[in-house]
Amino acid sequence: MIRTGPFPRDAQWGALIAALEYSLRLHRHVPGTLTSLDRYLHQRAAGMIGSLFRLIRSAAIQAILDGSERVTRQTLESIDVDVAAETGRRPAGRTA
Repeated sequence: MIRTGPFPRDAQWGALIAALEYSLRLHRHVPGTLTSLDRYLHQRAAGMIGSLFRLIRSAAIQAILDGSERVTRQTLESIDVDVAAETGRRPAGRTA
């Protein structure tokens, strides 16, 4: 097992989000929505790529199931993040 740390919120993070957004095949998704949420996505995923992938994938699935065919901040807010991201977001000194 290789341990990795969170990615910084920089140009590479933005490029990763842009690539993920470009790969979405949702009929009503507005291009640029996710790239404009880069700060929010970094915070939600705690900079972890796997957590980011899961969040966006889950939101895309939800968008298909509910018929909206687009990922919005509201859609993303409805998705629970994984343990890695939640642990990374926990304020210092708080254990549970």
